[in-house]
Amino acid sequence: MKDIVLFENSLQTEIPDDFEDMPLGLIRIMFPNEERPQIIMGSPDGNAYVTFSVLEKTLTEQQLFMAAHAARALLYKFYPSCDKQRVHIIQLEDNMCGWFSFPARDMQNIMFIIAINNKMILGTCGCAEEDFGRLEDVKKSFLSIKVLPGKEVTR
Repeated sequence: MKDIVLFENSLQTEIPDDFEDMPLGLIRIMFPNEERPQIIMGSPDGNAYVTFSVLEKTLTEQQLFMAAHAARALLYKFYPSCDKQRVHIIQLEDNMCGWFSFPARDMQNIMFIIAINNKMILGTCGCAEEDFGRLEDVKKSFLSIKVLPGKEVTR
């Protein structure tokens, strides 16, 4: 695992050692919609990935549970299997996180929402079903996220 700093040096997290910025060709395949996450990183073969976006939306910890359920309900339209997945709310080092997993496109995916400094970090991570052993390392990408001292989270 390696440490990286995101969003104008305001957030730090861990990602697998082989993760780099995903090439545009692979991004277009994995995220065909023009409105893509702000940061997309992954393994060279695209079998594991993580995304992060900062939304300028105030999100209190109390609203986190509702936001995670709303995200799951939205994804249900595209991936009905996610409706059966439980929403988890966990305490991270200095913030709260809501997440749920869902299978899609031969991958096991996790969507996460983190409430930080009254902003919302929205992201996904996942790995190919045949590489399921990597999922715990990929999950560390959001489980280890923290605000750097004296920094304001920005886009």
